[in-house]
Amino acid sequence: MQENYLIYPCKTMRITQSYNGKTSHLPHTTGELKDYPIDEGCTDSGRDYIYCPCDKMTVVRIYGVGIKGTNTIWLQSDSKVTFADGTKDYFTMLITHPDDSELKKLKVGQSFKRKEKICREGKDGATGNHFHISGGKGKMLNNGWAKNTRGKWVITTEKGSEKPENLFFIDQGFTSVKDTKGLFFSNLGSLKEGYAPGCYIVTADVLNVRKGPSTKYEKKKFSALTYSAQKKILALTNGKEASGYVKGLTFTVYEVRSDWGRTPSGWVCLRYCEEIK
Repeated sequence: MQENYLIYPCKTMRITQSYNGKTSHLPHTTGELKDYPIDEGCTDSGRDYIYCPCDKMTVVRIYGVGIKGTNTIWLQSDSKVTFADGTKDYFTMLITHPDDSELKKLKVGQSFKRKEKICREGKDGATGNHFHISGGKGKMLNNGWAKNTRGKWVITTEKGSEKPENLFFIDQGFTSVKDTKGLFFSNLGSLKEGYAPGCYIVTADVLNVRKGPSTKYEKKKFSALTYSAQKKILALTNGKEASGYVKGLTFTVYEVRSDWGRTPSGWVCLRYCEEIK
């Protein structure tokens, strides 16, 4: 049976504001009760679609059609999915700003299969066409949102809201990446290659540790590594300092971005490591 993984739900990724945005999204992430929304502008020509990101999702709530409230829909996966951070659970997605004409085509209980069109981007409650997207692990909790202490309505799910890069893989055969607004998403190939959070051992003589998940980021010096890593390195090299993890060193990966893993000391390329089962 094929794994029910979660992919980014648009054919073009052109994020115009991440959850780190300093404008309308700031109250979402700094209030008591928070979520991590992104604004997705897609191709910036016409009105693009948002697609079902897993094997099957069902509309569980529709809000705003014909009233002053901003149009919003909630969809929930019919089964547990594999997230980009390696965990598995049900997935709930909140989509805001589709126009009335789009939401009138939808109804609670309506289901969509992977990569099937759900609705087009709109500007209900906004100045321009885009999707405001929030996601959470677990099934929808109560009516799907709650107002936080900063006055913003945030998604509510059984396991809580989650950052989008921890939820979605990028299917490179489906999504063209134009702008991530500084967020780092794992390619679907990382799932197929088997990279996942867990314990690893270094197979290279010296493995660079970097500040971010690619070679464009600065390498860390021995003094910038954690005390635990320094101790392990000295034990493996008979007291000699090294400019990275050395062969035989074991470490824990907390999240994966393509073939890069985030460790306590920084990011390393997992192609030069083996997973400890």
